[in-house]
Amino acid sequence: MLNYVMDASASPERVAALRRSVGWGGMEAELGDPALHDYLRAACYDGERLVGFLAVVSNGATDAYIQDVIVHPDYQRKGVGTELMNRAIARLKSDQIYMISVIYGEESLRPFYEKFGFTTMLCGQMETRPES
Repeated sequence: MLNYVMDASASPERVAALRRSVGWGGMEAELGDPALHDYLRAACYDGERLVGFLAVVSNGATDAYIQDVIVHPDYQRKGVGTELMNRAIARLKSDQIYMISVIYGEESLRPFYEKFGFTTMLCGQMETRPES
């Protein structure tokens, strides 16, 4: 049975392992940096196993950015990402955050985010250091 946890305190090692399961860099150093403060974290566990995770960065008033929506490949297309998004968006709305943004790197993900009401906008992004 899947268990969803808001304000989750998933360890950097578990999040890094989940990131690697989808082909991303682990980012262990960044995830373990004490300067990292997410506004909100949502996680999905199957028993003790972290199978889904998302983090939100926000100034707490006007803007929030949903980042790192990650679902282990064995659990994709089973509603885990949808449930994490629904819970995070509901919380941000209840916190009266004015604007919620998300960046996704593949055009194939557009329908997933559009079903939550996201619209496509022009934006830019620059990485300043290599992936770890």
